[in-house]
Amino acid sequence: MGRLRKASGSRVEALLALALAVVAVVPASAQDPIVESIVVTAAAAPVPLGSVTRSLTVITRADIARLPVRTISDALRLIASVDVRARGDRGVQSDYSIRGATFGQTLVLVDGVRLNDAQTGHHNGDIPVSLDEVERIEVLKGPGSSLFGADAFGGTINVITRRDAASRSASLEAGSFGLVAGRGQMDFEAGGVRQTFSGSAARSGGFMLARDFKTAIVSSRTAVGNRSNVSASYLWNDFGANGFYGPSPSHEWTSQALLAADHRFADRAGWAVVSNASYRTHGDRFLWDVRRPGISENRHRTHAAIGTLKGSRRLSERDSVTVGVDGGADWIRSSNLGDHSTTRFSAFGEWRRAIGMRWQVDASGRFDRYSEFGQAWSPAAGAAWWPSSRVRIRASGGRGFRVPTLTERFYSDPAHLARADLKPETAWAAEGGIDVFSGRGWIVTATAFSRVEQNVIDWLRATPAERWRTANLRHVNTRGVEFSARTALPREGFLQFQYTGLRTDAAAVSQLSKYALDAAPRALVATVAISVPGGVSLVPRVEYKRRKRPDATRDHTIVDVRLDRRFGRYRVMVDGTNLLNQSYQEVVGVTAPPRSVSISLTVNAR
Repeated sequence: MGRLRKASGSRVEALLALALAVVAVVPASAQDPIVESIVVTAAAAPVPLGSVTRSLTVITRADIARLPVRTISDALRLIASVDVRARGDRGVQSDYSIRGATFGQTLVLVDGVRLNDAQTGHHNGDIPVSLDEVERIEVLKGPGSSLFGADAFGGTINVITRRDAASRSASLEAGSFGLVAGRGQMDFEAGGVRQTFSGSAARSGGFMLARDFKTAIVSSRTAVGNRSNVSASYLWNDFGANGFYGPSPSHEWTSQALLAADHRFADRAGWAVVSNASYRTHGDRFLWDVRRPGISENRHRTHAAIGTLKGSRRLSERDSVTVGVDGGADWIRSSNLGDHSTTRFSAFGEWRRAIGMRWQVDASGRFDRYSEFGQAWSPAAGAAWWPSSRVRIRASGGRGFRVPTLTERFYSDPAHLARADLKPETAWAAEGGIDVFSGRGWIVTATAFSRVEQNVIDWLRATPAERWRTANLRHVNTRGVEFSARTALPREGFLQFQYTGLRTDAAAVSQLSKYALDAAPRALVATVAISVPGGVSLVPRVEYKRRKRPDATRDHTIVDVRLDRRFGRYRVMVDGTNLLNQSYQEVVGVTAPPRSVSISLTVNAR
């Protein structure tokens, strides 16, 4: 078959489960939940949310507008199962971990186009989309390799951009540590062509030495009729990286350009056929020590080209099928990693069937072949049962895989030494859950999951004095539970909270682990949006994380608050971040930002 083929039951979790059961029957004034929203991440073709058999969380544009978030990284912090580990403020470099998987085991997409970089998973968070462009963010938890191929190991993040007319707006923001930021968007339509432009930029002097940053994003989308779209976007980051990769004052510059096009052909013989093509290039200039620029500089430039063709057909009133192929290539030119290239080809398919009015089953599979790593088969299956119109019980399972990045295979600096002969990672995972859609407006979900991983790639060392070296861990087992509850409140308000508990077992690992065993075993996120006198919207967000590290167990609680007031077409927002002024590290050795405050003014032309 080729080289590729080769949570605990603590009292805290029990109490949270009991609390959620009680909360589910608390009266509330809200409308019934809508479960027919179209989603694209949890299936090979868009399907109604109510037919999804996997655990999926959707952050809507309305949520983003109300909550104290300023970047996509901030928005992902609303999901307890997504561990956002930021090295810099404003998402200048953030790693995303889902259900305890490493950051490289999370696939990041924009409108279904993969962003994962062949150089390193640290660049997967370089998303060239400003917050104003986001229609929604879909987070599929668990393996998605049967749909998307490599890297969809612990979960998949798909940023869906707006396809409707954007509101013409502009905003300015100023805040702590010399923060200045702005963003804007505009659109026009003529002769069946709709054009949208958007952009954002921010800069800060930083809260400590070598933690300053400058960021910019510009993008363009052209829609020709209802069948064709072309988008182009560019991201640029310039940031101090003090302690990011070792005990040195580093600095880094990254950029990402993405060009994508899609076209929906006219239906023929019952088949709906869609084609997609994309080209992405990522640049990374890195100074490991700014005091020695001549001997510590690295320059990397990666490229990726992908083409996809897929068709969907309804076989009967209850059956549908989607099949497709895609192919692509990745190549890099690097002063440290050398010059490398790889090609890949994939074929995939999915079958979905509704059994009566209460059952939904699906099965999917994908074949991937890499010129360097051989081939992989990724099957998955799921089922959902509605015992009543307000209760859904679901179960799913599947296989995921990830190929090693070039940094994991070839990188070297005074603190790191990579190993070229790493094997790809594989995992089998399963989950079961229940969703309750209360007639009183509550949505309550509970999920238990388990993942068995082999050949997990990590950086290890025996003592702090040694260099980190890459290695394959033989076995890593992760299991956990997730709970969430949400309800609407008067005046477009809402209340929601989520909890995730994890237990990761890698008994054979006796060395210090840099990434694979650094997941947060406890995470709780609570948010509420309420209206207070004076027409002000008050939106606090509370995030609690517990991390177990070799030296000690670390806990931190972050409180963010937004005050929002509208004056006609003007909107004034005051955001407070880390108001408790907690001292903490989401990444070992990297101090997180302290308390900060900003104020912004937005003007809407329509």
